[in-house]
Amino acid sequence: MSQTEQDDIPAVNNPPTVPIAENDAKTTLLLNSRSRAKALAGEYAIDFLITREAGHDLLERARLREHNEVKRQQENLEQITKLAYDSCGEEKAGIPDPDWIHYFLSIAKNIRSTAMQKLWSRVLKQEITTPGTTSIHTLDTLRKMTQREAQMFHRACMLACHFGGDEHKKLLTGVTPRQTALALFRPRPTDKLPLGSFQLPYSSLLILMDLGLILRGELESGEIATDSPLAFGYQGYQYRLRTPKKGITFTYYRFSPTGQEIACLLGKKHHEPFKESLLEVLAKHFVIEEVQLPT
Repeated sequence: MSQTEQDDIPAVNNPPTVPIAENDAKTTLLLNSRSRAKALAGEYAIDFLITREAGHDLLERARLREHNEVKRQQENLEQITKLAYDSCGEEKAGIPDPDWIHYFLSIAKNIRSTAMQKLWSRVLKQEITTPGTTSIHTLDTLRKMTQREAQMFHRACMLACHFGGDEHKKLLTGVTPRQTALALFRPRPTDKLPLGSFQLPYSSLLILMDLGLILRGELESGEIATDSPLAFGYQGYQYRLRTPKKGITFTYYRFSPTGQEIACLLGKKHHEPFKESLLEVLAKHFVIEEVQLPT
């Protein structure tokens, strides 16, 4: 996989292979699960009924658990703010809203994974440099996201484009030409972009819709004008699309306002095989001219 294809939100590793022998497999799974349950209980100081170790009464054990939790939360916040600090430079900054900061800290203190801490540090930096960019609603959405869902959304962002005068991110799913009079009673032919072939199946889209990151339902654009070029962008690449054919439309999924906010935090990172497929589909209907952006 090329560098541009690698996500900042790492994939969840596959579980270890279970031994082939059925009895051994069951024994290994049982021992592993018991060990894992005991380790988790010990980590959160709730293992007394498992270990029966004397030394603390119930109230003392509760205080120990709270002490450990506060310690972990402090470590999480310090790590996130350090990551935000390290990413800041000489750019202008504003003063974030105190209520926003308080709400941010109340959520960020419970973010433990390294990948998600990086994402939350970007949220903090964005609010420092451009106060008011990230809404409270977006913070709530981020709070509900698991690491796997965050990677799912990052994959969607890598496949997203925009066209026309609207810079809002969209997932293009196909190009549909006008139907001829002889084929009025047949399904409209569409040159499809198979998102599932690029690790974004429809099941993932449904999850992102449930999270409120992508709007429900596939949309269809208006007819593409034949008398002027259409601006089209994909992850920092800019194109002009021209066509003499009338009646061509795009089908796509549109990011929600919350999805757009979070996508801006992730930056631009393209997926080269998808870019090739995208241009191949577009080339069937348009003359494509790449626009060189000033450096």
